[in-house]
Amino acid sequence: MKELLPTQLRDLLTGIATRPADPVRVILSGPPGHGKSTMLSAIGRHYRDAGVAVIGRDTLAEHPVPPGAAILLDDADTLDGAARATLVGLAGATDRLVLTHTPGASGALAAELILPGTRHIRLTAWTADDIARFAQETLGRSLTRDQAASAQRATAGLPRLVTHWLRLSGAGELIDELRSELDLLGEPGRTYLVVAGAGSGRDLELLAAALDLDRDDVSAVVTRVRAAGLLAAGDSVPPLVVRALREHVGVDRQLTVLVRMLDVLLAAGQPVLPVARELLRLGAAGEVVRAGLEAAAAEALAGDPALAADLYAAAARGGSSRTRLAHGWASASVRAGRLDTALALGDELLNSAMPEDRTRGALVAGTVIARRGDLARGAELLRWSGEPGARRLADLAGIALGEARPGEPEAAGPLPAYGHVAGQLLDGIRESVSGRPEAALATLLAAADSAAAGGTGHLLPDSPAALAALVAVHAAEFDLAHGVLTRAAGGDRHTLLLGWTAMLRGDLAAAGTHRAAVRGPLAPRDELFLHALELGLARRSDTPDAVRARWPAAYEAMMRQPVDLFTLLPLGELLVAAARVEESFRVASHRARAVALLERLGSPALWSAWLNWSMFHAAVVTGDRETARETLRPFASATGRLGPALAAAGDTWLAVLGGTVDGDAVLAAAEQLHRAGLRWDAARLAGQAAIRATDRTAMVTLLRAAKRFSAGGTATPATTDTAAATTLTPRERDIGRLVVEGHTYREIGEQLHISGKTVEHHMARIRGKLGVTGRRTIATVLRGMLGETV
Repeated sequence: MKELLPTQLRDLLTGIATRPADPVRVILSGPPGHGKSTMLSAIGRHYRDAGVAVIGRDTLAEHPVPPGAAILLDDADTLDGAARATLVGLAGATDRLVLTHTPGASGALAAELILPGTRHIRLTAWTADDIARFAQETLGRSLTRDQAASAQRATAGLPRLVTHWLRLSGAGELIDELRSELDLLGEPGRTYLVVAGAGSGRDLELLAAALDLDRDDVSAVVTRVRAAGLLAAGDSVPPLVVRALREHVGVDRQLTVLVRMLDVLLAAGQPVLPVARELLRLGAAGEVVRAGLEAAAAEALAGDPALAADLYAAAARGGSSRTRLAHGWASASVRAGRLDTALALGDELLNSAMPEDRTRGALVAGTVIARRGDLARGAELLRWSGEPGARRLADLAGIALGEARPGEPEAAGPLPAYGHVAGQLLDGIRESVSGRPEAALATLLAAADSAAAGGTGHLLPDSPAALAALVAVHAAEFDLAHGVLTRAAGGDRHTLLLGWTAMLRGDLAAAGTHRAAVRGPLAPRDELFLHALELGLARRSDTPDAVRARWPAAYEAMMRQPVDLFTLLPLGELLVAAARVEESFRVASHRARAVALLERLGSPALWSAWLNWSMFHAAVVTGDRETARETLRPFASATGRLGPALAAAGDTWLAVLGGTVDGDAVLAAAEQLHRAGLRWDAARLAGQAAIRATDRTAMVTLLRAAKRFSAGGTATPATTDTAAATTLTPRERDIGRLVVEGHTYREIGEQLHISGKTVEHHMARIRGKLGVTGRRTIATVLRGMLGETV
């Protein structure tokens, strides 16, 4: 049988096979089950094949020792006094000595054996790549990456378990084998595995309590389990062993051990989450269990809010006071995206007889309602709560609704824990509507950092990272938006905004990936962002049927979400889509409310730009040139990168649609859009100009520019007006002429006596050479290139 050997051992065996007389002094070290004995056997086999005598444990006391013999000794640290003395004596008579050693074993290697030049080779758990290689080289089996990763997770890469896993027909047979090994461990060993499986295998006090043994007797039990080769690195229990243990040890016994552990941990004030998670799985109940579930929920809140919410719910089912749990439970639910649960808990607190509970209920319910998208009702509850921090959140909602002008004085006084972040958010949004986008971004990014550090983001009506990213996107600071979202904790809202960030900068593939990662269920505001993102991707992919198919769901989402400052992006996309499906009348009232909201805030440039740009495109689609010009007027006095770029692009776009294609002006305007981060818009402008150009040189130049803008590059002029045409082969030119004439691939094939598939293959090559897609566009390009002979 072949063995899976580390590189050092492969080199060692190669050296033995080619130069068996060379000195070798090696110690193989590793926990039980990691293949030390297997490796030692391979070394012995190579020495015997080379004609070298081998001395093992069974022949250690034999005399005389053959000259030049190799001493190979397994578990050298377990030798007793006489055998150890014999080994030390023999070791001095040979220069070929290989020993295996188990770290942490009760014995120790004799110091005389570890001489200068001794090599230590440590055997470790196998990776998924190791498992795949072992399966192929040893068993002749090919494993997929997923299969190898699954085996690694189940066995924790323990070579002994991996070998059995792969040789048996499935996990069931291996579990049956492990059950017999669990029997041999005895009750203390199995109890230890229950404790270690819950993550407490190294706490001697806890082990003594769980095993009902004196502390001095615990080590013997642990040593026995280690020697059985059932533990992975750090004395962790591989999932496969845990599964076998659960099937072998009765639930009653598991509960007895785990509840005893939990009681000890609670009394000592130690973390209880791993034990509580197991008790949650088993459906345990009782006073100690309830206390443990509550403590574990508080531990899990920051890192795993969904688990925390489940633990709170289990504690409540077990008899804990829902009112007492409500605040922490609601916080966990908000962070886990379970807004309906959080809202129900807030309502329960609002109906409490205790004033402090009602205050807390108003804060929770107001936060959740605002996060769902109803800022008006949320602000009402937040103000009613009377907390200074909640007042800041209500003022923030007021600005988003256009009901409060920036720069109003803030109430003084002490703030709760989340109040500092609330104040930063309020200041940042005020600055964003006051014409200070850089200051707004700095303040909001600081708020996102503060919320992440203090764990207060779940107490706010929106994620600080989401608000910072939203302002960054409106300012066309796409890198900033992407950075703050990727640093923040996951969640559908952040994922959606990552999709919007990618789409607006023209990376449609990344936007589609983020959209696919959204899981739901979603709050009304997030539903609007989702469906509008789908509309935007369909529009930018030139798929009118997809736009029409997605319009009803997006329209419904818009009708369920009130207009506010933070929903202007998706509203803008719906305005363009409505124009495309000829239903602009359905969005007229929402457009009017959005315009009125911005006017109440003084028409802030940052928040108005994207909406005006969307209204421009909607007007272009409907052919309303006068309205299109009106939407461009606010850009005339704009500063920065985005406003001037949109102004130049809009004017040029209207000129192109009017039949005037100035190649240099189009390239300059598209370049401005590209520098502002709007790759798709830049490519679209150049492409629209190209298909309307009457001059072949300008057309080819603009098409090449569109391709470069779309790919993220900058435009460069074409070197010659016939460069593209001369790259086509005679056969491609013949096919091109027939495409211009309007023939189908089948008809072209019949005329040229080739198959339709061959025509399709040639067309793919033509598209690649010209850098254009779409039958209409490519026909226009070919007409310009080949027009003189068509």
